[in-house]
Amino acid sequence: MTIGDAGDGHGVEKLARDLIEVHGDEAATIARGNARTAALAGQPTLAKSWIRVLSIIQRQQADRSKDI
Repeated sequence: MTIGDAGDGHGVEKLARDLIEVHGDEAATIARGNARTAALAGQPTLAKSWIRVLSIIQRQQADRSKDI
């Protein structure tokens, strides 16, 4: 099980953007919690997908802080 339907990263990128839009600065915390929950539930593939979402969110937040 992974996030996104095509497996090409577009679903993951869209999810990251949507999380930022809805949760703002808390988006990374949400993604990190979801990755942890998936890992503890024995779903390593899903956990890795959430870690990819987390990395996208963190990159976007870092880029945003550079612009300030």
